[in-house]
Amino acid sequence: MTYPTQRTDSPRTYSRPAAPPYPEDPTTATRHLCAGAYLDDAFRNECLRQVYYQPRRVVAPSFGFDAVPVLSHCLRARNAAMVRDSAILGTVLVAAIASPASLLLVLSSMATLQATIATYRLARDMMRKLRNGESLPLGALVPRVLLLVLGWTLASVVGAFASTSLVSQAMGSLGQGGIAGADTALTAMAVGSLFLALLIFLYPVGFSLWRQTELSRMAPGSRVTQPVRNPRLDEIARQQRGNTTVYSGYNQYVGSGDIVETWGFAQRLVRAVRPLAREVDGIRAAFSTGATPTEREREFAQPPFDAQELVDYVRAHLSMLLPHRQAEEQIAGLTVEDRICLSGTEVGQLLPHTPPEVMAAVVRHPTTPARHYLACQVFSWGGELITTVHVHIAVQGRSLYLELTTTALPPCDERFRIVDTVEGHSSVAWLRAVTTGLADTPRMIWRSPANLAAALINLVAGADSGPAEEARLTRGYDYGARVGIRELGREPEMRLLTQLQDVAKYQKLIERRVIASVLDFLDDREIDTAEYRARAASILNVDGGVHNWGGTVTNNGPVAGRDVHAGGNA
Repeated sequence: MTYPTQRTDSPRTYSRPAAPPYPEDPTTATRHLCAGAYLDDAFRNECLRQVYYQPRRVVAPSFGFDAVPVLSHCLRARNAAMVRDSAILGTVLVAAIASPASLLLVLSSMATLQATIATYRLARDMMRKLRNGESLPLGALVPRVLLLVLGWTLASVVGAFASTSLVSQAMGSLGQGGIAGADTALTAMAVGSLFLALLIFLYPVGFSLWRQTELSRMAPGSRVTQPVRNPRLDEIARQQRGNTTVYSGYNQYVGSGDIVETWGFAQRLVRAVRPLAREVDGIRAAFSTGATPTEREREFAQPPFDAQELVDYVRAHLSMLLPHRQAEEQIAGLTVEDRICLSGTEVGQLLPHTPPEVMAAVVRHPTTPARHYLACQVFSWGGELITTVHVHIAVQGRSLYLELTTTALPPCDERFRIVDTVEGHSSVAWLRAVTTGLADTPRMIWRSPANLAAALINLVAGADSGPAEEARLTRGYDYGARVGIRELGREPEMRLLTQLQDVAKYQKLIERRVIASVLDFLDDREIDTAEYRARAASILNVDGGVHNWGGTVTNNGPVAGRDVHAGGNA
């Protein structure tokens, strides 16, 4: 039957697009993290303290971004902040010597302004939550209220000192020069206080405008720059692309993000029982003669293969999914590489590179502190989302052990994405820079001494920024990376549901390919795969999974046959 709207001519032919319809900017994550160096002081300081000023620790691998420009912009932002804080602190000290009364008057005004801003922000946040029908978190509300009370108390105390100083100076001038002298003194104090306030406001506002200039250079399509160059950054550039992850502490996947899911099982290597066959009335029929061989009789006297053979086979199979093929035949952004994970207490050099012959020895001897993985990594969303499936294969005790662990790096902090929006580059952005500088001025006055002290301590502690000599490495000292830059500047949760679904998609695609390739390899070697098929079926036929983002474990269904360790918190 042909419907009126149905076409009856020849089938339509579809042409494959030469490129994806929405091309990605591969520097997206790098740009966002560079912006974070200017937008988030805590992120900037942690990057410098945990990575840059740790010359005796190997840098965590940089997946989806380049760590060198990020640290370079962290240094540039830190240096500019030191100039700002030094100018504020120097002006305050000069004013304390020249006109203490004017300084107290300015400090009193700043303390009152800071308390007013904090009160407004607290009221705004509370009204927003009430308007959205959300409950007020007492755990976060009580400390803010206590700090607010402390701020108003401090403003009152400083105001009282300023008033006392003002009255004292006026009375002294009145006694010496009469009313005219007192009037002149008060006018000079008012002018001096106004000039001092304008000068102090100038530093944060100027810094905020300079910061907006730097952020404007990070718009989509712009080239990522490296404003600072030194030997330490050159060393980090060499370390971040090594084939070895040197980790500190519990998690060997440092730099790869959260552990989404992990599972593994062991498979005995025994011969497959293949029935004999004969012709019966022209039909080939199977029959068995004699007793069924025992498990001991079916077991190989020697392992039928070594782990390196299976690793090479799986790698070759996965290479069929690499890019530069038709869209339906590839996983865009996929890379497959051999990677070693090694504890920082076991290293003999600070260069995170394992030679091929050592890599092969680690594959064959999986009982050493080093572990070999086939790292199947998918680069997506311009580097904002990195999904990695770590495949570990070992042959021990005449048995095969297969383990797959999936990790995911979520997008960068949502605040850093402002460089991709219109609000980050329009005239509104410059107006916001001025208002932010004005609002931050009182806070900068109180924090400038502590900021300068912390920066100077880091400068002194990291003066020896060159790499440690291999001969000086101490056995047992932890040279591993504690944290990666992407993990410091990450968003606690996925920004979009599509990104969460992409992680699950890439995990399942790679899992099925790995399981299938191992099955093909075992069948080719005439190894019994009945147990393997049953284990694989229990793993693949799972309606849901367990996902962990920022320490929160979400179970989306039964996890039959899987051992789930969601970041160590499950």
